[in-house]
Amino acid sequence: MKKNGMLLHISSLPSDFGIGDFGPNAYQFVDYLNDKKFCYWQILPLYQPGYGNSPYNPVSAFALNPYLISPELLYEDGLIDLPDMEEAKLPSSNQIPYEAVYRLKDNLLKKAANNYLSDIEIYEYIESNAFYLKPYLAYLTLCKLYGDDDWHNFRPEHRHYSDKLYDTLFKNYGSQILRMASIQALAKDQLLRLKDYMNSQGIQLIGDMPLYLSYHSADVWANQHLFDLDENGNRLNVAGVPPDAFSQDGQLWGNPIYKWDKMKEDGFQLFINRIKNALNYLDKLRLDHFIGYINFWCIPCSHDEKTGEPILPENALKGEWKKAAPEDFFPVIMNTFSPEVFIVEDLGILNDEVCYYRDYYKLPGMIILQFCFEEQVPEIRKFPPERYIYTGTHDNPTTQEWYANLSDDSPSKINLLRFINEHPLLFSGLGLETEEDIKHSIHLIMCIIAEASGCQNVVLPVQDILGLDASGRMNVPGTALGNWQWRLESFDDLFSKSLPWE
Repeated sequence: MKKNGMLLHISSLPSDFGIGDFGPNAYQFVDYLNDKKFCYWQILPLYQPGYGNSPYNPVSAFALNPYLISPELLYEDGLIDLPDMEEAKLPSSNQIPYEAVYRLKDNLLKKAANNYLSDIEIYEYIESNAFYLKPYLAYLTLCKLYGDDDWHNFRPEHRHYSDKLYDTLFKNYGSQILRMASIQALAKDQLLRLKDYMNSQGIQLIGDMPLYLSYHSADVWANQHLFDLDENGNRLNVAGVPPDAFSQDGQLWGNPIYKWDKMKEDGFQLFINRIKNALNYLDKLRLDHFIGYINFWCIPCSHDEKTGEPILPENALKGEWKKAAPEDFFPVIMNTFSPEVFIVEDLGILNDEVCYYRDYYKLPGMIILQFCFEEQVPEIRKFPPERYIYTGTHDNPTTQEWYANLSDDSPSKINLLRFINEHPLLFSGLGLETEEDIKHSIHLIMCIIAEASGCQNVVLPVQDILGLDASGRMNVPGTALGNWQWRLESFDDLFSKSLPWE
């Protein structure tokens, strides 16, 4: 029995406030999924984003994105007035205007938090989540004081987290800290209410967890001993991926590298806590960049000849593969969590060891259909049933963009056209008489191929249901800015379309 899902991040939902949120339109989307017999809603990480507005580069590996809080639900809960909500509205657009969203929602959330604090005792919430919440609150407080999130430039007494530092900051900035904690409580409450509704409608929520943490984050600042940093907090080596067919210089991510031996000493508690926290509001968790749990591309930083301080590399060319600690990591994780809650993003350079850990622990991997035609005409019905198949993900071009960029002599295009010609009954309802017909319907063709494959779980990006071109792309890997902006202006087109297999 096939299980179908849609990939659409919360921020990409339509709303009157410039960005999608946990409010009424999220519930409406759940109703749509239920009506269309979908089983999954897959989203991107829900953490508070940092540089570039990226959910994969968050300021905390635990704290939720406060800008996904619904003004409409705040109003229904009596935490803001109608004029407050009206002031936060923005013109309809298929792009998120982040600066305007931040400015308007900051004012709104401050009012909501103050009203929340007048009725609710927040101290217990802070203490019950202290392991991540206190460092997060302290870090954001310091960032505001310094006007900078580069913690290694903080004064020496602020460069390392401690409970004593939190207490000192609280004495001076308690009201600000309580407001930030309240905003986190509100975000969690709205998310859990949405999750409960989803599950009541038979929909499971699939989320995502980045392997690496942002250097400019509360978690790296508070756990420097777990990362490859010098005594001043500078990065000695950084993460990325090697050159490939898509990037001749590789991808330089810049995240600090884990000290896997130090992680082992406390039983990989940071990962245990991250996964437990995510599964509080998710049914399944995708482990992003799975290969990095087994071996990782380590790019060294050079050093300034005068100061001796590390200098970040310009690209990923001088990196090398290094071993993580999979023989220690996976037994701990799999003794704590069921493999059924995971999906692994096993894309990239898969060596035998990566495949061994994926298969030994029965972790379902992924198939990206856009990659399947480059070497041959695939036998789709022989695809492993446990895999999750996608036409593409947030990192891929939309199917329309992908096909438009294929040259006529591209192996992918040649093999895809051959597949279409060899399976006319599969596409009989599309009226494919010319290559122009194929180009026009390529998103439907790829959705039908995914649905006809041997994979029992099919997840389709909303952009490919709608047949959007490059304007619907969510992210271009290796570029820091200009991503994560696409969103639906309304549900009209989506709700009026039949699914490709209907």
